[in-house]
Amino acid sequence: MADVRSSPTANPAARLSVADRLAEYAAKMPDAIAVACPYRSSPHHHGPRRGLSGAKYATISFTELDASATRLARGLLDWGIEPGARLALLVRPGIDFVTLIFALLRAGAVTALIDPGIGRRNLVRCLADAELDGFIAVSAAQCMRALLRHKFPQAKRNITVGRRWGWAGPTLQQLGERGALADHVALPQTHADDPAAIIFTSGSTGPPKGVLYTHRMFDTQVTEIQSTYSIAAGGVDLSCFPLFALFNSAMGVTTVLPEMDFSRPAAASPLKLLDAAEDWQVTQAFASPAVWKRLSNFCALTGQRINSLRQVFSCGAPVPADVIEATLDCVAPDAKLHTPYGATECLPVATIEAAEILDETSQKTNQGGGICVGRPFESIEWRVVRICDGPIPTIDAAEEMPTGEIGELVVRGPQASPCYVTRKECNALSKIAIDAFGAPIADFGFRNADSNAPTAFRNPNSEIPWHRMGDVGYLDDSGRFWYCGRKSHRVETADGTLYTECVEAVFNAHDDVERTALVGVGPRGRQAPVLIVEPTRAMCRRHGSEWSPGEYQGLLHELRALSLRHPSTRQIAHFLLHQSLPVDVRHNAKIFREQLTHWAARRLPELR
Repeated sequence: MADVRSSPTANPAARLSVADRLAEYAAKMPDAIAVACPYRSSPHHHGPRRGLSGAKYATISFTELDASATRLARGLLDWGIEPGARLALLVRPGIDFVTLIFALLRAGAVTALIDPGIGRRNLVRCLADAELDGFIAVSAAQCMRALLRHKFPQAKRNITVGRRWGWAGPTLQQLGERGALADHVALPQTHADDPAAIIFTSGSTGPPKGVLYTHRMFDTQVTEIQSTYSIAAGGVDLSCFPLFALFNSAMGVTTVLPEMDFSRPAAASPLKLLDAAEDWQVTQAFASPAVWKRLSNFCALTGQRINSLRQVFSCGAPVPADVIEATLDCVAPDAKLHTPYGATECLPVATIEAAEILDETSQKTNQGGGICVGRPFESIEWRVVRICDGPIPTIDAAEEMPTGEIGELVVRGPQASPCYVTRKECNALSKIAIDAFGAPIADFGFRNADSNAPTAFRNPNSEIPWHRMGDVGYLDDSGRFWYCGRKSHRVETADGTLYTECVEAVFNAHDDVERTALVGVGPRGRQAPVLIVEPTRAMCRRHGSEWSPGEYQGLLHELRALSLRHPSTRQIAHFLLHQSLPVDVRHNAKIFREQLTHWAARRLPELR
């Protein structure tokens, strides 16, 4: 692994912007298509270009994207946006979204990005917590901002993408026109540790937190993804993660945004995904396991394939082996499937290829050994330390666990965020100072204490802090990390600790089980482990949607017998059926175990 302290981008004074990579490809391949999206979502851009399926696409070349981003950046600066200003970007995925991302980077502004799938209440709370200087948003979002203006008192700079309904500020078109007349405006020089974005976590294990992204982080992500997976310019990516368009454009790869609700990928239409893949002969694709499961099931039924697809990436949640096999069956015969591992606070961390999973690690996973997420990226340094629910003041205070023993994963690298800028109280529990002489991580921030003026972020240590992933697991003899679950989800009984991924994998292998959730009822240290079971749809169809103890007694009897065969599951004596486990809307995989703990406690009052 590379020493992160010797990395060229580790110098906070170094000039750096991932937007410079776009300019390079605009010069090298000026006429190549940078972004393509459904025409009706960007009707004012070039097009329509009609695909073989009959679908119409709006497109923009690398040269046009580079020029448009520069024009908008100058318009922002000429209008009074200062480097460091925080602007929420609430725009539908498409050409405008990608262009504005690069424009904000070039203007030195800080882009606040929030997944609308987190729900309206969380969305408003996150936007209020971010202390925004303005909104770049579609008309409906600007209307929400105007109605709730008391929650955003600093948001004075607002740009409307679409029609303006009475509030102040220019439209996106007017901003572009202003920028076209502002050739005299010089673009600022951004540096490695200058803030570039605030990206919010999903909130699946607590309130969403605003993660500070620096220019160094974005640049490192592009470097690591491109080099690790040998991604060459000229490829075409079917992108079910809109932000990945930033990385694609910085790698010379065409981004094809399919027609789908990106906040609910599990509901994506397989037919529309296949049409986009065929129309553009995509060579790679990024999507969540929920998308690959839906798409591969459809292909298995219809016999359709994506023969051009040779690089498959599944991100956001663990991928079951059967989904990997089904996905590989519907792409090019020589295709490789990768499952990068990481978190909003540090991405990417590790990676593993499908062949290694299917040939070796999945068997151990099914026996309760956890999920192997692979080896670290070149720039990542990691350790597994003893589990601790309180702060870890210095890395020297953390006890490193021997190979094979479960602990908490801590990581650092130039792609690791230095801090949260909302929910700042979480910094003390999530970050570790480099040594005993470093400033407290909770004091990090990038607004002056004496004013609200935005300033550049600087790490007082001139070092990259360690980030606590909140994941527990162990390292094996090959240097791979085996994920055993979230630290907050472990169940501590009087007889030892149980980990969700180790327990659930044993039962998830049952033919009549869709998925399971391990929860603990009672006080920590004396928790009673309860397994909550969601039967497959096929079983529900056989027995009806209303639970009947007699009809499902056979399944529960088999699961109890199965629990006795494995050391990690023998403690489980309580099993409950649940028609549909609550999961996140984005990946349809992250189970809301906190909700299920309360649900189980109400049904088993004797355990409380």
